[in-house]
Order: sequence, then structure tokens, then C-alpha cells
Amino acid sequence: MNTILVPVDFSETSANALSYAVQLFGPTSLKIWVLHVYDTRSKAALLMKSIDGVLEKNALNKMDELIQGMQTAYPEVTFKPQLLKGDAVSEIALMANSGEFDFIVMGTKGASGLKEVFMGSVAGGVVSRSTTPLIVVPTGYSFRALDEIVFAMGNDSFSDTTVAPLKSIVKKHQSKVKVLHIAEKKASNLDIPLNHIADLNPSIDYAFGTGNTNKDLNAYLMKDFAGLLCMIRTKKGFMARLLSDSVTLKQTFNSPVPILILNA
Repeated sequence: MNTILVPVDFSETSANALSYAVQLFGPTSLKIWVLHVYDTRSKAALLMKSIDGVLEKNALNKMDELIQGMQTAYPEVTFKPQLLKGDAVSEIALMANSGEFDFIVMGTKGASGLKEVFMGSVAGGVVSRSTTPLIVVPTGYSFRALDEIVFAMGNDSFSDTTVAPLKSIVKKHQSKVKVLHIAEKKASNLDIPLNHIADLNPSIDYAFGTGNTNKDLNAYLMKDFAGLLCMIRTKKGFMARLLSDSVTLKQTFNSPVPILILNA
């Protein structure tokens, strides 16, 4: 059974990410923890008395409505609601990294309401702090068959353990994997990382970029009509990691397709 964490803010974007998680991993043998984090430190909260109780009651009502709708649509799935008070990034990352979850699935943006928890700082914070495989679903994206998954690969090494989550998705959906290497010229040192996914029989393609990695990635994805993009965050020195995260985070907010982010 897959156990998935889906943070929500009760916006259409987060509800869409929840539905995507069911369609990607379910509906059978699936347990989804639906997490909402409310924070009492907003300016509006300071103007109200007993704000904790107000926010908690509001969140409970919205959570009940969301779970009831999802349970009706997907009766085979086990949904576990969870409400927490605190900082959204910290609470989501803490729960995500508990070791209890196979994947996190979240939307990239939220809407007005109790709190816009999926704006850049929160989504970026979760991407940066999560050690659990994370799938980020673009606003308004509708699930489609994963006939092809694009694996954007650099020159960095990774292990069999790193790509195990990708392999589980490929196996479930019988997807074809295309390795994409964006570079000025064909790389000669991809053999070692490719060995870790040799059993997926990937094809290899090169995109000779403009210098803007995110722009080149998106152009390729739109042309190739892939159903999922896989990227790996590697452990590097501070400056190298900062540059690497910049590409990953920019892609998070601009990708036309969902992104699976793995940690090497």
C-alpha cells in the first residue's frame, strides 16, 4: 500500500493535487493523509479574539467537506485528515520527513482563504527541506496517462535508492522513460548514472540549450507532450546546491507538467 501526504489549503489548486494523487497512485491499496496547517500569526488573526478556535473550527468544516467529497468519488481510498497549527513550511516538512510516507503531492499555488499556503515561499520551502519524494502539480493540471516520463539528467551521480520511487511509478503506469540532457554538446559521462535506470530501457535525447535551463526544459516538455518530469536534487556544496535548487525551484513554479523531485 502506498502512503501519500497531500498538504491542502482548501483551494481549487490543492484539491486538484489531491485528485491527482488518487489518479496517480490509486485508487486501490492507497492511504492519503490530507494535511492542513493553519497559522494564527497573520494580521487578521491579531484583530480577532479566540482566533485559534475560529480557525480550527473553520478548518474542520472545510476538511470535512473536502474528505466527504473525495470519499464519495473514491470509496476505495483511505483518507486521513490532519490539522496542525504553526508555520506551514516547518509543519509540512516535519511531517513529510517522518519516514511514514512514500510520496508527497502538492499544488504549486493556493487561493485566498484562511491562508495562501502554497505561494512561493511555502512551496519552495517544502521542496528545499523535503527528503521524501515530492510531486508538484501545476495549477489547473488535469491528470493524463503517463505514457512517457522525461527524466532531466545532469552529470551528477545518484544511487539505485534515489530512483526507486521513479521506478515504482513507471512500473504502475507502464511508462516509457526518456532521459533528457540539456547541454552545449553531447555528454560522454552519462554511462554511470544511466546504469541505475538501465532496467527501464530509457531512450536518450539531447537538448542543446539557450543558456536558460528552465526555458529549454519547458519548450521540450511542450513539444514532447510528456506526462511527468523527473528531476534530482543532489547533495553539493552551498553555492552549487544554491544554483541547483534555483533551477529546480524555478521549474516548480513554471512547469507545464507535474514534477517528481527526488533527492540523491
